[in-house]
Amino acid sequence: VIGDYDIDGVMSTYFLYKGITRCGGSVDFQIPDRMKDGYGINDHLIEQADEAGIDTIITCDNGIAAANEIAYGKELGMTIIVTDHHEIPFDEIDGEKIYRLPPADAVIDPKQKDCVYPFKGLCGAAVAYKLMEALWESMGKDSTDLDDLIENVAIATVGDVMDLEDENRIFVKEGLQMLKRTKNPGLKALIECTGI
Repeated sequence: VIGDYDIDGVMSTYFLYKGITRCGGSVDFQIPDRMKDGYGINDHLIEQADEAGIDTIITCDNGIAAANEIAYGKELGMTIIVTDHHEIPFDEIDGEKIYRLPPADAVIDPKQKDCVYPFKGLCGAAVAYKLMEALWESMGKDSTDLDDLIENVAIATVGDVMDLEDENRIFVKEGLQMLKRTKNPGLKALIECTGI
């Protein structure tokens, strides 16, 4: 899992890591260093993964604009899945927008032109959460077992300054209630030390 260094990217990485490990998968993650790596997936991170014998990369909160990097990973024989919520890059030719999706094995971004998902305003963490729900359901597991992660979706939604409408409002409302009784040791420590 290759995330991003902001709150949305860190939470997205956390969801994918937790969701896949809870399903019994073997997963590692990398949060790019802002100064050394820059934003999102890059050739250096792909090469590190390849050298470690990793065969699948899932991006979160990044990847939609990384066509060259993803093509490089595909040349190395990797499976690459992009989860993102940013706008799809496009070229404008004669007044018409021609969208450029990266050459990944799957692209999960509600802002894709042909995406039928009804709400386009999710943050990257919410997209990752939705992917984990779908993974769990496809494996015959109860996706409500992931509900404890909703408090993190709320934090990412607010931290990424998403509009508090539609599903975002529900995530934040439910997440704030859950934070009052969180079992997450890191969040409990933050709540205690800040006096919130």
